[in-house]
Amino acid sequence: MVILFECYGNFVSGKASYFSLISKKSRGTITLTERVFSFRSLKDQILFEINVSNITDFVIKKQFNLHTIELTIDRPNNYTFYPHKIGKSSKGSSRNLTESLFRELTRAVFKRGYPVLYETKAGFWNGTPSEENWKSIMKEGFLILTENAISFKSVETSLNHTEVITNITEIHRELIDSIPYFIIINSVNEITSYIALKSESFLSKEDEMKTNKLYELINQAKDYKETEQIQKKKKRIDLLHKIQSMLEVSNRIKLDTMKRALNITEKEFFDKIFKWAKKFNFIIDGDEIVVDYNSISRFINNLNNSFQVSDIASVKVKCANCRKLVDYSAKICPYCGKEI
Repeated sequence: MVILFECYGNFVSGKASYFSLISKKSRGTITLTERVFSFRSLKDQILFEINVSNITDFVIKKQFNLHTIELTIDRPNNYTFYPHKIGKSSKGSSRNLTESLFRELTRAVFKRGYPVLYETKAGFWNGTPSEENWKSIMKEGFLILTENAISFKSVETSLNHTEVITNITEIHRELIDSIPYFIIINSVNEITSYIALKSESFLSKEDEMKTNKLYELINQAKDYKETEQIQKKKKRIDLLHKIQSMLEVSNRIKLDTMKRALNITEKEFFDKIFKWAKKFNFIIDGDEIVVDYNSISRFINNLNNSFQVSDIASVKVKCANCRKLVDYSAKICPYCGKEI
């Protein structure tokens, strides 16, 4: 298993006091992989492990003049820890190492099995930032972009937000005090705003280059997902057409072929098959479905009504020239006149 972070540090479970945090018993090695956060004490060699999938929250807190991370799995079970450089006293913590560990925790918790396309320190707003004191209401944290979603985790609060790429309907680049940020609108008209920040700065210093890069990558991920969805729907309809063609010459069809065409879970598939068995006189013979000849035309009509080609026709795609949304079936863009 690849180690994302490893460092000497101090770790306590439950409510932390100053003396329990800096105790020699609390000193050991902090290790984080994609699946497990662990701590092994130096004095007793006791190993403590937390599955990343069980982590519900984590925040950075400055307490007792230490930069600590408070991690929660099941409320009110929480753990407090902080990394420090080898040879340094437990009475001192490293802000850089604490932020690095927090960033890796964000990556481990929110990537959800997808490769990370981009990550950065970032600012976040629910809604849009106001012109006055926009930094004061901005939540600071770390952001990761995967091919499936954009996720933000606030550093000092429990706030986190994940937007699935396929739920994004609009993304706009805007300016505030001549500084670029971007707005995302999702399928239920929720609005969130983002700005990339400089990683090396402890202050809220915006990073225009990273903001623009992130904006472009999200657009690319959105375009890719839209194309992927169209291809999946087209493949599904092609398979349904194949079923129709097969039933025109034979009343037998493989169970696996039917299941792939419907693109549903095994449970849903057999639920449908048993319903169709009653309605269309199906018989399951080994790995094949046998359809009554007199019911084939009714069954094909049922398939056409349930899985229409309009599923694809209703899909919108972006014109490569003007970037406006047009119908999937269009050959020429109605806005710029270019071939799609």
